[in-house]
Amino acid sequence: MQQPDAQAIILELWRKRQALRERGQTPRRVVLSMHNYRLLQQYHATLGELPDPDIDYITRYTVFDLPVYIDDTVDCTVE
Repeated sequence: MQQPDAQAIILELWRKRQALRERGQTPRRVVLSMHNYRLLQQYHATLGELPDPDIDYITRYTVFDLPVYIDDTVDCTVE
């Protein structure tokens, strides 16, 4: 089975975040495996500087303004 790339992980996290919101729940955190966390950080580094840092949806500790937790028992999810 092929591992997802960073863009696929971002899309999956967005979909899971939106699904929680549509069910009336408030997303509280992103949970990633260490491998997927590193993929996102490497991808983010390739994007370079943004003209407006306020539009940056990936930081070292957050994705979509949700704190990132590491758990190698899951690939990626939003809780």
